[in-house]
Amino acid sequence: MSTTAPPTQKPPQQVCDNCRFRKMKCDRGLPCSNCVVSSIPCRYLHTLRRKGPRGGKGRRLSQIRQGLTEPDKNHFDVSTPATQIQFNALEESNRSRGAAGSGGQHNPLLALASASGIATEHDKQRLAVALAAHVQVFMKHLFPIMPVINDRELLADSLRLDELSPSRYAFLLSLCAATRIQLKLDNAEEYDETSVGINTSLDSPLTGEALLAAAEQARLQFNVVDDLSLDTLLTSFFLFAGYGNLEKHSHAWFYLNQAISLALSIGLHSESAYGNLSENEREMRRRIFWLLFVTERTYALQHRRPVMLRNTISKPQIVDSDCPIVMHDFVNHVRLFELLPCSLYEWQPHTDGCQPQGVALSHSISNKLSAVQPAESVMESQRFDTLVTQQWLRVSMWRLAFGSKPNLVYGQGLVPALGLPFDAGKSIMKALGSVSQSSKDCHGIAIEQKLFDIGMSLADASMSASPMPSFEFGPQDLLVSVTKFLGRIRGCQSHLLPKLLKHSEMILGFSNPIASIDVHWPALLEEVPETVGDLATQGDESSSSTGSWQDACDLTMLEPGAASFMTLSCDDSPFDAEQVHIAGQVDIA
Repeated sequence: MSTTAPPTQKPPQQVCDNCRFRKMKCDRGLPCSNCVVSSIPCRYLHTLRRKGPRGGKGRRLSQIRQGLTEPDKNHFDVSTPATQIQFNALEESNRSRGAAGSGGQHNPLLALASASGIATEHDKQRLAVALAAHVQVFMKHLFPIMPVINDRELLADSLRLDELSPSRYAFLLSLCAATRIQLKLDNAEEYDETSVGINTSLDSPLTGEALLAAAEQARLQFNVVDDLSLDTLLTSFFLFAGYGNLEKHSHAWFYLNQAISLALSIGLHSESAYGNLSENEREMRRRIFWLLFVTERTYALQHRRPVMLRNTISKPQIVDSDCPIVMHDFVNHVRLFELLPCSLYEWQPHTDGCQPQGVALSHSISNKLSAVQPAESVMESQRFDTLVTQQWLRVSMWRLAFGSKPNLVYGQGLVPALGLPFDAGKSIMKALGSVSQSSKDCHGIAIEQKLFDIGMSLADASMSASPMPSFEFGPQDLLVSVTKFLGRIRGCQSHLLPKLLKHSEMILGFSNPIASIDVHWPALLEEVPETVGDLATQGDESSSSTGSWQDACDLTMLEPGAASFMTLSCDDSPFDAEQVHIAGQVDIA
């Protein structure tokens, strides 16, 4: 008796969703061999569509301007050429860390995705790619300032959101939020459709503040006190960074203090707590401690708050680290704040006039600050940051000692160094005229605040004494230069500019110098050549290794539909192999 063979299911004509996402050759099996090896479900949910025009470069921007509520989801495409990150390698890392993801069942189901009504695996992948893109932007622009993450681990985690513990998920969201807010990636005018494309790929806008809210929501899923981990600590720090850049100082101060309290609870301030840790763990903890040290002293000086941290542990390694250039510049920057005594934060000066003890303290600190050489920093962004911070600290000491009316001290027999704000302003203006825009903008609101403080002090000093003929450029020239830069910093006008213009109206003689005055400042009038735009390339071609963080960022990476990740090997990295190579460093094409 013959038996009728069951009808065979016709194999699909397309690759499976996972192989398509990973850009791997698919045998179109049910399931395919790649999914079997990787122990992942094999699906064929993606709908084939005919090739055709994508609608032009500004299609998504036009959709936003026309008020369209339903984005064109058919245009989502994850592009990953052969030279890009091997997602199978990342997933292999995921499997090796599978035990760590056991807390995923307690994870709030993709707070952002859930809020947007996302339910399909395809949409979850889009969100994962979007978050991974933010991690890469952080590595490109902010890692030299905050070298406290392992990008390879974080990229792998961004591709398995469902498996993350709540604390890890909150950390990832907070880092993405701080990155988006500090670099002003929500500003469509500055970045055109490339920065807002991520919003049209989801059903609701993905903004910096939305990411902040999602991170805080994720934190509600666990007890922060019971989860004393570096992830929890860094989540508080990045929440501080996000709120600080939004000028929400009550929130920012709360989260900064929370991060410091967690650091003290973990023992980052105690050298004896580092003995039994692995070398990588020790170095990461030291970096986090010194980042908190610098941040606390900067913020406390700006807002006249006390400080808790002391320089009680060794600094991170430089030569033996995975990124020696970054750590060299980071440690050089830390030295500035080591010179600020605790008595500075305990001293409460009067608003106006000067006090003898204040003059002595100011003079002592200013002399010590001069010992730090910003030119020793290799990377342009860090060299610029250290120079601006050094001059800002000098002006801050001057302002603390002499108040907002330096002319009053003449009656007390004390002569303030009225030339100090002018010297500081001149140094900063020369730097502003010779560094790339990305090196100025990556420091966020901090640069705006420091330039504003310099400008206010220039105005006060100018009103206290007649112009001195020894100055190559007069106080008015320097002040107008500050106002011009505040008029176009980070792609838009600073909210601090109107206050500075009002304060300096008597010096400038009008309320809108940006539109009315031509500043005769060579560095501002001349186009900065490419060879000068990166200070690190001056005199030594080997310094061009800093370019990985200084090159302009292609913000199309922030659109999940166009995201592409590229691994930098030692051969094709813009870094000189003899200087530095960060393991797992990713760049944006």
